[in-house]
Amino acid sequence: MTHFSSHRDQDFLEHPTRFLSDKLMPKYWPPRPNWFWKKMIHVLLAYYVRNHWKFLDIHIDGAEETFQKFGPNDGVLITPNHSHEGDPHILLKAAKKFHKKFYFMAAWQAFCGHGGLDGRILQRMGVFSVDRDGCDRRAVRTAVELLCAGQYLVVFPEGEIHRLNDRLKPLCDGVAYMALSAQRELKKNASDAKIWILPSAIRYEMTDDVIPELEQAMKRLEAHFLWWKPPKDASLQERIVLFGEMLLTIKEKEKTGKSFKESGDLPHRIQKMIKNILAQHEKKYLKRSATASNVAMRVKALRRQLLDLWLDDAQTPDVRQEAYQALDDVQLVLQLSSYPGDYISEKPNVLRLAETIEKFEEDIFGLNHSIGSRRAKLIFGQAIDMSCDVDLSHMRAAISGLTDRLEETIQSLMDQF
Repeated sequence: MTHFSSHRDQDFLEHPTRFLSDKLMPKYWPPRPNWFWKKMIHVLLAYYVRNHWKFLDIHIDGAEETFQKFGPNDGVLITPNHSHEGDPHILLKAAKKFHKKFYFMAAWQAFCGHGGLDGRILQRMGVFSVDRDGCDRRAVRTAVELLCAGQYLVVFPEGEIHRLNDRLKPLCDGVAYMALSAQRELKKNASDAKIWILPSAIRYEMTDDVIPELEQAMKRLEAHFLWWKPPKDASLQERIVLFGEMLLTIKEKEKTGKSFKESGDLPHRIQKMIKNILAQHEKKYLKRSATASNVAMRVKALRRQLLDLWLDDAQTPDVRQEAYQALDDVQLVLQLSSYPGDYISEKPNVLRLAETIEKFEEDIFGLNHSIGSRRAKLIFGQAIDMSCDVDLSHMRAAISGLTDRLEETIQSLMDQF
């Protein structure tokens, strides 16, 4: 279900793409930390981080005082933004620096690679799986138990990797729910321990000139669509924007039979298409209008219903095929939501150009790689004390308020760079 491939190369439809899953989670992978093997794996990870993701330098900004304030039995939920596949390894470096053991929650798809070998390695690194398309009670229970046991847990509240170094996407409310549930559990057991949320931000910057490499990447992308050529005098920035407009026009015509090029600017057209696709399928499959404004939450509700239909052998072939096609539309929504439309024009720096081209390459060719070497920086914010900073008596309001607070705090940390 690669959405932006041309009709001349149907083999690209077989490539995995961002956010893609047309299966139910086959099983749950609990954490099975083995700190001896973790140290051994760290050696391999260091090589991988440097050579695959090309992280030449990782800087962790202070935070010694923050970590010292946590009691020996306190649980700490660390909530970074998530703009790159290498983000977890930045957190692992922080764990090593502060002599802490970090657990991680990760999408179950990450455990299936290389015949399940990836899963066994991840488990021994203290990682456990979560089904992002459903209400995964086992993952939530594991998270709550770890926090109540005084462990450090890393969860990326955006849920997906959008390759937006400067922008935070709306957060999922599961992070707030887990922290509040753990604090209620401690309170019920009359424990003196506390649960903390530690907002954090990761930002990257290029370390060398990658414009020639970006130019070559754009040439490959443009050559894939033989019938489309950019203006000869267009700059790299202009070519990226024009290429994105061309892809969007293709999808507009495919889904609606016409282009909305004259109806507004690129951000407006993207949001309009997202809104129309979601509203259409929510009406058909959920029998209601959206109850959430967050695109990720709306997609989650739809995907669960559609996956159940697609994988239900009792349904007719027509019903299953329609559900599969609707899943394809939902996949498109997630891809579209990762392209704000004004990301390049607002601030056309080299990293934003690279991030956008990397997304194009992944969505069209199935490639997953970093263009150019980068320097990473991790900064921790002010920890939030769940025992006194949040009203536990009104859970729904507390979840909503805490999610909003986290979103504002993480974005403010990102803006400090």
